[in-house]
Amino acid sequence: MGRESLQLFLRALNGGIVVSLFALAGELVRPKRFAGVFSAAPSVALANLLVAVLFMGHLEGERSSDGMVLGAAAMVTSIFVGIPLVMRLGAARGSALTCGIWLVTAGVLCRSVAVS
Repeated sequence: MGRESLQLFLRALNGGIVVSLFALAGELVRPKRFAGVFSAAPSVALANLLVAVLFMGHLEGERSSDGMVLGAAAMVTSIFVGIPLVMRLGAARGSALTCGIWLVTAGVLCRSVAVS
């Protein structure tokens, strides 16, 4: 098993374990509306961040976490714009435009960070 294969295996294994732990935490928390905080995306991000740091060092971990923060900021922006779009244009067209807004916002944010 090569280094890249081992890294991929560890990411999958680590992600599965962490997802399971977050799902368990989501089941235990009350009220249930907070269960979404423990959904899969944050746990997979944390698991992959750990593997990235172990295999590629702290600089790669810093770059990955910066990307996660920028992606989250783009998601928040698209949600604020997307809710009125879905209400006005319907689910399919509003959601498609919201995804486009997220991609453009994330691209602009990442490009602006890379330039500075």
